[in-house]
Amino acid sequence: MRKVFTAAALLVLIPGLAPFSRALEFSFAGVSYKSAPAAVSAPDMVNAKSAAPKVKEWTVMVFLNGKNNLELAGLYNVNKMEKVGSDANINVVVELGRMNGQAAGDTNMDGNWTGSRRLYIKKDKNDMAVTSPIVQKAPVVDMGDYKRVVSFVKWAKESYPARKYMLVLWDHGSGWMDLAPKPKTAQKGISFDDETGNFIRTRQIGDILKEAGRVDVLAYDACLMQMAEVAFEVKDNASVIVGSEETVPGTGYPYDLILGVLAQKPALSAEDMGILTVEAYKAFYEAMKKGTQLSAIRAAKLGDLGTKMAEFSALAREVNDAAALKAARAGVIRYDMLGEELDPKMSISFYGDLHQYAGLMAAGLKSNDGKAAALRQKAAALQQFIDKELVIDNKATGNNRLGRPLAESRGLSVYLPPAETRVAQEKLEGLFEGKYGEFLFDKEVHWHDYVTYLYGVK
Repeated sequence: MRKVFTAAALLVLIPGLAPFSRALEFSFAGVSYKSAPAAVSAPDMVNAKSAAPKVKEWTVMVFLNGKNNLELAGLYNVNKMEKVGSDANINVVVELGRMNGQAAGDTNMDGNWTGSRRLYIKKDKNDMAVTSPIVQKAPVVDMGDYKRVVSFVKWAKESYPARKYMLVLWDHGSGWMDLAPKPKTAQKGISFDDETGNFIRTRQIGDILKEAGRVDVLAYDACLMQMAEVAFEVKDNASVIVGSEETVPGTGYPYDLILGVLAQKPALSAEDMGILTVEAYKAFYEAMKKGTQLSAIRAAKLGDLGTKMAEFSALAREVNDAAALKAARAGVIRYDMLGEELDPKMSISFYGDLHQYAGLMAAGLKSNDGKAAALRQKAAALQQFIDKELVIDNKATGNNRLGRPLAESRGLSVYLPPAETRVAQEKLEGLFEGKYGEFLFDKEVHWHDYVTYLYGVK
């Protein structure tokens, strides 16, 4: 899940209040941007029809689902976007959804309206209110319906054409884990709508891009989404994928830093945009002294990654070194998918870093025979491929809540059996809405066969 605000944190995260009101200087690719200190002035309202129809360099599309306990965070992020706004070279458009009556995080700020508003983001000096023009609005909307994202992206591309497109999916996230839904209860996936109880499933993320068309950068401002299983669903319809292996703080991306540099250097390539997002995220949370991780990967390299993973896992089963397998399972860095209350030691978490796992597995091998030597080579090749080919940029700040450096994360996580060996596979997987074998990743890599094998290693 995305880390949500505590009651005390809500006060300091309201735009205009410390500590996020202080200026932060950020440099990227020879461009410096200094975020402006918070200021409150009269709203600078503009007519929605003033948006220029010409083809610009970039259109940044943010699907922002605040119909849950992240409503205040959504307003905060839109205000950050308004520190820069759209200009002659870039369009910034947002679909913002809100509701009343959620169990936590409800706010009456900014008029306490509900439903959905599509906004063309304009620069303003008001940190306490969203002043960008409302281009469309709907009194009732299901932000957990993937077709709503399809509609938003198609509308944005038609209304605000550009040479390059970035789509940000903003909300809670939980990797590939789609739990069987219960009526009126938000479950795991991405984009949870607490009003309808619906959410976007992993396979549906791929459907969004199939139906709405390719994007240059797909970014997840949501927890735990930089996973092999998720990436394979979109690999043919995006060039760069940005996301975190770990949870994302409630404040999300530093949109003013990202857009501030893009406004000064609008000709950035898709890969440069991915790097910019990663570097800005690192700079922001480093200043906040918050443990985080974010990476950008090349979607075109995922097919080759799958081949290397399949070769590695097949040979690991042949070598069958139980001690090495158990050591890697116990030692790999895990991610906080269940939270401290349910999983205090992260021993139940079944998301682990792929690169580190392969290295631990190879390091634990005792045999020096031909197959063991070949497995070491396969592991090293997999690690090198991740570092040199797949990952464009990967940055971490600080430690996770157990004190492990998040720099141990190398850019992509994957399903690995929990470190707690008493967690039964059938019981765990019985909670999922669909079968793991339905993911494109498993159809190509057969990783579930390897996971099942690992569960059986004693």
